[in-house]
Amino acid sequence: MLDSTRRNRNVCGGCLTMTEFTGLFWLFCALLVLFAATFVAVPVWRASRGSPVSGETDRTEANIALFRERKQELEADHAAGEMDREELDSLLLELQKSLLTDVEPLEPPRTEPHPEQPRDAPLPVIPREANRSRGISLSWRSPSLLAPVLLITLLPVAAWLMYQQWGQLDDVELMDQFQRTVQNENDPETARDLVLSLGQVVQENPERPWAWYFLGENLSTIGRFDVANSAYRQAAERMSADDEKALALGRVVLTAYVMEQLQITPEVQELIEQTLELNPDEPNVLQLLASDAQEREDYDAAIGYWRRLSQLNPNSRMARDNIADLQRLRDGAAGGGLAIEVTVSIAESLPLDPQSRVFISARNAQVEGMLPLAVADITVADLPARIRLDDSLAVGPFNLSSAESVYISALISQAGTANRASGDYFAETEAFSLESPPQPVELLISEIVP
Repeated sequence: MLDSTRRNRNVCGGCLTMTEFTGLFWLFCALLVLFAATFVAVPVWRASRGSPVSGETDRTEANIALFRERKQELEADHAAGEMDREELDSLLLELQKSLLTDVEPLEPPRTEPHPEQPRDAPLPVIPREANRSRGISLSWRSPSLLAPVLLITLLPVAAWLMYQQWGQLDDVELMDQFQRTVQNENDPETARDLVLSLGQVVQENPERPWAWYFLGENLSTIGRFDVANSAYRQAAERMSADDEKALALGRVVLTAYVMEQLQITPEVQELIEQTLELNPDEPNVLQLLASDAQEREDYDAAIGYWRRLSQLNPNSRMARDNIADLQRLRDGAAGGGLAIEVTVSIAESLPLDPQSRVFISARNAQVEGMLPLAVADITVADLPARIRLDDSLAVGPFNLSSAESVYISALISQAGTANRASGDYFAETEAFSLESPPQPVELLISEIVP
C-alpha cells in the first residue's frame, strides 16, 4: 500500500541538479544586472562627454540656415534700393538677437559687425553655460552621476540579502538530495545514504520542513516506518500552507496505518480527519480509505474513493485499473449482473494526441435526449482497450438495467468533454437488445464529426 502511493510523488520531479541550478541562477542574475546597468550607464556616459541630445543638432543647423537665408534676402533688398543702410542694420541686429534666443550655438555665427562697432573689436563672449545647451558635462562627484552608480552597486547586494532572508535558499541547496529521493525510491542503498545526509541537515537546522519530509521518505523506503512517522510529524508541524501540511500529515496517516497492521484505529481515524480538514482531496488518505474499503468488501465505497482520485488526475491509469477491478469484484460478489463488454480501437491514420480523452457510452435506443446509461473515460494512449459497461458507470438516474435496448458509441474529444463537437472522431453501433447483447461489442473509431 505504502509503496503504491509513493509512485505518485511529484514534489521535485524534473528538478535541475544543484550545480546546474546554481550556475544558471547566478548567470541570469549577472545578465540582468548588466542589462539594467546599461539603462543608467549609457545616458550618464553620453552626458559626461557632452554628447548632443538627439535632434538638437538638426534643429540648430535649421535655425542657422534660416538666419543666413533671411540675411541674404535683406541684403538683396538693400542692394535693390528697397531699404536704406540704417534700416538694414536694424533688421540684421534683430535677426541676430532672434537667432541667439532660439539656438545658443556652440560657436557664434559669423556675422558682419555692427556699423558702430569697429571691425577689429572682439566678438562677444558667450557664457560657458550656453555652450552646454546640446550636452551636459558632469563631474564624477555630481549627485546626478553618483546616485545611479550607487544604485547599480547596491541593488544586487540588497537583492542577495533579501533572497537570503526570504528566498528559501536552504531548500534550494538541498534540491539534489530531494531529487535523488524521488528518483531512487526503490533503492535502499541510496536511501540509507540520504538518511545519513538529511539526518545531519535536520540536526544542524531543525527548522527545515522539507528536509524532514524527505528524510521520512527515505526512512519509509528502508522500512523504518516508526522513525519515518516522527519525521513526517516534524515536517507537518513546520509547514505553513494547508496543502503542504496536509501532504505531510497524509504520510503520517500512511505510516501509522502500516504500524497498526493495516487497521484504522481511533488514532489513525483522528489523523485522517485532521488531514481531510486541511485538504478533503488529500491523495494519500483517499487511497488508504479505498484500500480499507476494499478489505472490508465495501466495493461501492472503494470505487467512490478511486473515482475521486481519478478526478484529481484524469490521466491516472492506476485509478482506472482499480475501478475496473473493483467493479468486477463487486459484480462477482453480487452473483453477476447486466454488463456489456466493449472493445475500442482507432484507425491508424488518425492524427491524434495520445492524451486526448475517449468517452465510451451506452444510451437508451428508445428515448432520445437522455443522459448516458453508462460512461467510461480513458485516453487515446490506452487504445486499443476492452471496457466493461455496467450499472456502476451510470451518470444519471437511469442505468443499463433500466433499458430494453441500447446503442454504444465512442468519442475522441478534442475539448475533453463528452459532447460531440466539430473535429472530434467517433464510432457508433446500431441499436441492440439487452436480452442478448453481442459479446463483445466492437468499435473502430474512424469517422470525424462534421
